[in-house]
Amino acid sequence: MTTVVLFLLASPVAVQDYTQANAFFEQQKYGAASEALNRALKEDPNYVPAWTLRGKMAMAFNRFDIARAAFTRAVTLDPGSAYVQFMLGFFYYFDNDFTNAIPPLETAARLNQNDPRPLLYLAMSQDGLAHPDSALALYQKTIELETRVGKPDPETHTAYGRLLSVLGRYEESGRQVARVLELDPESRDGHYELGRLDFQKGDYAGAAAEGEKALAKRGPGTTDRQIHFLLTRAYSRIGKKELANLHRKLFEASPPTLRR
Repeated sequence: MTTVVLFLLASPVAVQDYTQANAFFEQQKYGAASEALNRALKEDPNYVPAWTLRGKMAMAFNRFDIARAAFTRAVTLDPGSAYVQFMLGFFYYFDNDFTNAIPPLETAARLNQNDPRPLLYLAMSQDGLAHPDSALALYQKTIELETRVGKPDPETHTAYGRLLSVLGRYEESGRQVARVLELDPESRDGHYELGRLDFQKGDYAGAAAEGEKALAKRGPGTTDRQIHFLLTRAYSRIGKKELANLHRKLFEASPPTLRR
């Protein structure tokens, strides 16, 4: 009900400026997007979509202080919005503040029981807090919901498979990785995780082949650095010293980054 009231009372000018800002943001015209968004918030300081957009724009430029304030403001204005609660939880997850991510994600999951995203980020937050039992149950619940609503997501199976691998449950992990590649044969994460499983079971040639496939794909998850490390080890084990040295140098030249 709160959301309906907020939208009915929103200034038409603010809505128009916000719509322009969102379009500019999607077109990566960030200067124009910022100007339009500032106009929207000046016209209507309580317009929730404008605050969530400000948070997303701030995250895009690693201005986490601004993003935190924007998402917090949005939740204060409309605590009954599942999307707003999810965005606050997603922000905290992205900022590696897993403890603070959990309450808004739990609220989002309760408010919209047909959206798997809050459950997935709850699982990954519990995973990040080293609570494997809670994370495993949430990954399974997420997969069940994705299946029910007809939206299977490779990211869910990737994250679940990684945790299973960390726990030494390699056969189960392999089934999740196979599902990733079934859903997205071009998945960089899927080929990398399959390569790691091949390496673990002693199939070093297979690990090298999957590592090369992963390196040829693009994606926001697995980094080049991680793949070069896998390839260095795999080629070393099969006696291809020249390739091993090449990937070792590329690994050392790659800046460490945090994979979320």
